[in-house]
Amino acid sequence: MTSSTAPVLVLRAVTDAYIAHVKQGNLHSALGHMTLLADTYGLPAVRDLAAELTCNLHARCPARFRNSLGGVNISAVSPARAADPFTVLDVASRANQMMGRGQVTAADLSHTEAHMHVTEDVRRVVQAALDTASHGQKSVSARLAVLVTPQQLSAAVALLTNGLIVSP
Repeated sequence: MTSSTAPVLVLRAVTDAYIAHVKQGNLHSALGHMTLLADTYGLPAVRDLAAELTCNLHARCPARFRNSLGGVNISAVSPARAADPFTVLDVASRANQMMGRGQVTAADLSHTEAHMHVTEDVRRVVQAALDTASHGQKSVSARLAVLVTPQQLSAAVALLTNGLIVSP
């Protein structure tokens, strides 16, 4: 694995494939594209994917999910979920089902709860990136630059993916 960004044409091709899989309801394949990008080019490429998804969501999001200034409201397209025991179990079960895994384990529950907390921290960063999306990808990338861990980047991509699901 290298630690550089992906070539622009590769990034655009992966972004297009990712979005196509999301639109087809094939989240497992979309996740495979993100993983391949991360394995080949490192975390900076996943951050670049998040920036591409941010700009795409900004361009395609329906008016009903926008704030009064016309920007995308991430909480409208991807509502926050409380990390209560029932929600954690539900999210862990859905994740296991999507990934083709079996029964939910205690480790799955612990991982899911931790990921839900990271997602809420990342939500503010994604909102800031969406707020600057009209200024171009460089502005978006600058906002997303604070996301440095695999968990943070995966949470950002997940939030944006939820937005893409509700956008035409």
